Amino acid sequence: MQTYTECIPCFVRQAHDALRQVAKEDEELVLRTLQRVLREAAEFPLSSTPPAMAQATHRIIREESGNPDPYAEIKAESTRLALGLASEARKVISSAIDPFKMAVRFSIAGNIMDFALMANWDKLDLDNFIEQTRLQPVDDEALEKLRNAVRQARSILVLGDNAGEAVFDKLLIEHLGGADMFYAVKGSPVINDVTLEDAKASGLDEVATLVENGSDAPGTILEDCNTTFRGLFHEVGLVIAKGQANYETLSRCPRPLFFLTQVKCPVIGRDLDEPVGTWVVREHKGTKR
Repeated sequence: MQTYTECIPCFVRQAHDALRQVAKEDEELVLRTLQRVLREAAEFPLSSTPPAMAQATHRIIREESGNPDPYAEIKAESTRLALGLASEARKVISSAIDPFKMAVRFSIAGNIMDFALMANWDKLDLDNFIEQTRLQPVDDEALEKLRNAVRQARSILVLGDNAGEAVFDKLLIEHLGGADMFYAVKGSPVINDVTLEDAKASGLDEVATLVENGSDAPGTILEDCNTTFRGLFHEVGLVIAKGQANYETLSRCPRPLFFLTQVKCPVIGRDLDEPVGTWVVREHKGTKR
């Protein structure tokens, strides 16, 4: 998906939110870093994907702040919160009429743990998280297509999105059958995206082979990923891509896959032709090269 002018203020807000995590009251550092981000944004080609600009933005933040992982505490806290909900979520899934459908719902529900878009997501009504997930509708036709694809696949690659959310991805993987399971994480920290350390803290190494993609970009910019990951991406029977950034980077991808995400911004909603707030299960049939 290309970048739109509406995305530019979002990049600046992301940078400001991140800097408040690491710079606190250092207004000089905040201003200097935002000026660099604005200069980068002014030259950024709109034909590129939003995560490419986010990658550049967060490289600047890490360089200026001297902090290699500004969101480390946030990721640890989001994982802690998610693990606290996991036991009850697992009970709801196992007792559901359709456990697979409920597991998909919980995986999408976890996508709300997105610091790039909601700096105060931790103040959401987590007490009602379980009940909201039980009731949230998803596209039944798309869900059946995903179910059939899972049944036919001998190997499945899930592209992770955020720390915390990864806990609920584990619950989904537990209901994906007997295929060889792989779970992709970032090669190095960016925003609150899940890394190898975060995935292990979520218990994902118990249900899947963890694979680092070698990139520090949100989503999956294939040309920025390592050869091992790219080979796996093209060879597995089924790819399930979590979150908006994976949609932004892979919506024009040649290979077929499925997207699971929440629509959290109007730009994504317009591209998907869905209103903000929709929980999306979307089959991508692949685009011609």
